[in-house]
Amino acid sequence: MNINFNHLYYFWQVSKHGSIAAASKVLHLTPQTISAQLNSLEERLGKPLFLREGRGLRLTDFGTLTKQYADDIFSIAEEWLETTQSGATNAHRTLKVGISDALPKSLVSKWLSPLIDNDKVANLHCIDGQQTELLAQMATHKLDIVLADKPLDSSLPFKVFCHEIGNSQLGFYGAKFWHEQLKQNYPASLQDQSIVLPAKSSPMTNAIQYWLNEQNIEVKVAGHVDDSALMKALGQQGFGIFPAPLSIQNELQRHYDVELIGVIENAYQHYFAFTPDRLIKDSIFSEFVSFAKKASQNENLGAQQA
Repeated sequence: MNINFNHLYYFWQVSKHGSIAAASKVLHLTPQTISAQLNSLEERLGKPLFLREGRGLRLTDFGTLTKQYADDIFSIAEEWLETTQSGATNAHRTLKVGISDALPKSLVSKWLSPLIDNDKVANLHCIDGQQTELLAQMATHKLDIVLADKPLDSSLPFKVFCHEIGNSQLGFYGAKFWHEQLKQNYPASLQDQSIVLPAKSSPMTNAIQYWLNEQNIEVKVAGHVDDSALMKALGQQGFGIFPAPLSIQNELQRHYDVELIGVIENAYQHYFAFTPDRLIKDSIFSEFVSFAKKASQNENLGAQQA
């Protein structure tokens, strides 16, 4: 399909400014000219882009989708102009990364470090959220990478590539008074103790509950918390013990003043990176996945040697 990009640019400006009159001042064109170009674009696409609402315009659902693509197109064009004007010979781009709330941010920062130093990357935008919400944003081209702790849902209506970055065995951590009470007779000492767990649907929670059932241990769930940082903070304040990867044991002890109480056998947190089909051949993403896998392996080796 051949598209007149001038028409698309006029549409983009109208969608940003809310009316043809406002866009005409920015574009230095008459409202009649812009209106005619919009009509030509709608005829080419075969669907309306705007609905009239008072003196302004409101995007249709198709118009909203079109604007999302236009945002990407003209954002890349602006990056290209900045790169050429700076005299650089490599392409610079903005990478948008979605990060699941469940992931330890210390690990994520290590995975992302090569992107921050990469001379092909002009900006790195990171967004926290729930995995389903982040993948929905990827579907509309708002994100380039999603980092999460759950495998890919086969029911997704768009094509995504799932890369397993690594995993880490889990352990229970707690404030020092919990450690003193529970360490000696672990895991039997967990009976009837308060525990802060991830969300009920989390793979971590399922693995932990299965292990507790195998040990014939019943606990008091003090709460289910999606955000891993909040869960650690609650554990630090003594609301209950909490699970976390062994690979970040040193960080937890240093920053949250908690101690490892014991290992949870056969329970792991897994790490995944999702990339859309349109970017699978981009070398930046293959380099990122390769580095993240090595970083995860190094973290696990460090935890085993500690």
